[in-house]
Amino acid sequence: MIAVRQYLASIRSQWTALERDWQSVAVGAAIVALTAAVEIQIPW
Repeated sequence: MIAVRQYLASIRSQWTALERDWQSVAVGAAIVALTAAVEIQIPW
């Protein structure tokens, strides 16, 4: 359990170290990947 907490803490610190612009890019990429993975049709 300690290893999981340390892993999550390292991810959190890396995330906060990113600039806001890169966080937006990462969130956008995750949304696109998720919609592609579950094959959601987005009407543009």
